[in-house]
Amino acid sequence: MAVASDRLLVEPMRFVVQQVAASGQHAYEYRFSYVAGSERSHVNGAGHASEIPYVFNAVKTRFGDQSNPTDNAMAATMIGYWVAFAKTGDPNGEGRPHWPAYSPQTDILLDFTDAGAVAGPDPWKTRLDLTEKVAGGHP
Repeated sequence: MAVASDRLLVEPMRFVVQQVAASGQHAYEYRFSYVAGSERSHVNGAGHASEIPYVFNAVKTRFGDQSNPTDNAMAATMIGYWVAFAKTGDPNGEGRPHWPAYSPQTDILLDFTDAGAVAGPDPWKTRLDLTEKVAGGHP
């Protein structure tokens, strides 16, 4: 499943970020690793599109009374980034960890984790590079 996910979702999105950055525009790569507090005991990692309730402030709708202050804080953080990006083209702003623009030299992304938003080198870089190579690169 991890190989299929990398090939069909993760690496192609990295390719898009790389192409946008190569065109001279700012691009911002992220990974959503956060798991709702009510799901941590029985869910092994964040699934595809699990960030949607956080981006659209629908945590209470999605998780009901099981949502907690940490879930709400993650939603506030994500909404702050998305609103700033929509207004200015830059997701950064006061009170949030800095989200650096993507550069192939540094391969920094922002990971939304159970501990908050953390910027750093993509820990999956080696395996995504292999996925790209095995797939024959990109058009």
